Amino acid sequence: MPSITEIRRYPKIKDYFKIFFDNETAVLIDAETIVSFGLKKGLFIDEDTFNKVLKHNNSNRIMSYALYLISHKFYSKKSLSDKLLSRGFDKPDIEKVITRFVELNYINDEVFAQNLVEYLQSRGKGPFYIKNELKQHDIDSEIISKVMESDEENEPYMQIINIMKKKFSKFNGNDKNEVRKTAMFFQRRGFSSEDIAKAFRNFENGNL
Repeated sequence: MPSITEIRRYPKIKDYFKIFFDNETAVLIDAETIVSFGLKKGLFIDEDTFNKVLKHNNSNRIMSYALYLISHKFYSKKSLSDKLLSRGFDKPDIEKVITRFVELNYINDEVFAQNLVEYLQSRGKGPFYIKNELKQHDIDSEIISKVMESDEENEPYMQIINIMKKKFSKFNGNDKNEVRKTAMFFQRRGFSSEDIAKAFRNFENGNL
């Protein structure tokens, strides 16, 4: 590798610099890597050192980006991994970040799953729909069973009743066409036929 001719701050990304070489090539390097390797104008870098600089820089870059992501929303291990893969990071580097984040409790699949369950329940989604969403995130089956445990208020049939109070307050259980349409509405949202029937009976009888 040639010598460094210039180190210029890169305005689009905080704490990143563009390093220019006398063979007219340039690379984007973060400040920590520059300090760690003592990079400065006029320094000659051999190929082995250059590769170490790039590897160190890439590790810093993926870590910084991953921290940025989790600071804005909850991620499961899978969703964070998929996001990093979509940005072009290498799988071995991603696995290291995921492992480290789990150790630091920066990502926690059980906490993620609990938050997702509560959110989807608030959106009127039923158990089948929610379990499928959790499986899409590769959530462990034991975690799924734990976070899907319901208290009386969040029993599926009670969720149906609460939705009916808001959307189907004039529900007529004697109208077969209305019963069919309403049942299909809840089936599409992941509720079982048993819970739908139980909710309809209680709603009609006023056992709320």
